[in-house]
Amino acid sequence: MTDPDRPRLLIDIVADPVCPWCYVGLKSFELAKDRLKDEFIVLPRIRAYQLNPDTPADGVDRREFYAKKFPDEAKRAEMAHQLKAAALGAGFAFDPSLPTHLPNTLKAHQLIRLAHFDGAQERLALMLYAAYWDKNADIGDDETLVKIAGEAGLDRDNALADLQNPKSAGEVKAEADAFRQAGVTGVPTFIVNERTGFSGALPPARLADALRQAARATRAQ
Repeated sequence: MTDPDRPRLLIDIVADPVCPWCYVGLKSFELAKDRLKDEFIVLPRIRAYQLNPDTPADGVDRREFYAKKFPDEAKRAEMAHQLKAAALGAGFAFDPSLPTHLPNTLKAHQLIRLAHFDGAQERLALMLYAAYWDKNADIGDDETLVKIAGEAGLDRDNALADLQNPKSAGEVKAEADAFRQAGVTGVPTFIVNERTGFSGALPPARLADALRQAARATRAQ
């Protein structure tokens, strides 16, 4: 039964699996959600965004890509240090330099979207991020994605059919494009009750507070 004393809190998490800050943000959200569970019925949705929508279907060498994007080696090292520190604050550890391949994430987003309809979106997304960031998996590859889908409890044949469905790809691309056109320029972005939002991979306590404040703002509108 739904608790009538707890308002619903719809949280759209706009993110891209190849964004390391999104990995931190998603892990932080899992802890923030626990802080909010006695106050709200928290309903998260993970939405599509592509940092690099023009990435070829087969992907590119990630280290070469970022060496061109951030030619200052000292700056890249400082970014990695900040990411590791933020991850520890979110209760986990990872090495943001581990992945060697930068995939086009359209198909990964298709799988995340499909998992929403099976009630397995958060579980699938966390497994997908872990596969990429912790195991250097190619999450642009159908076989890899279908394997992750099966491990998350999704039907493998249905997952493969969706990944190969042009209509599904078009819908996900349209969603990612819509967020960009709406002004989302940095991820993760958290949108509360489809009305107000903010960007950034905040620590769990700060994220919970920011979500509370956003919830109050939407009730006042």
